[in-house]
Amino acid sequence: MPSGLCDWVQCILPLAKKVADEIVSEETEILKELIPRMFELLNRAAKLSCDYVKRGGWSSHWFEQC
Repeated sequence: MPSGLCDWVQCILPLAKKVADEIVSEETEILKELIPRMFELLNRAAKLSCDYVKRGGWSSHWFEQC
């Protein structure tokens, strides 16, 4: 590798690392907000499904017809 190209790459690598760190930081912040909301949604869906089954929404009569 020519020395000029090597020098140029060495100058860019710290900048690239900084940019990558900023991107990861931004994505992490988004996930910090998104994950609790997703958990709440899944929890509500599971509770709704369980309540539906407990109330007899899927009766054994329906299974006998199949």
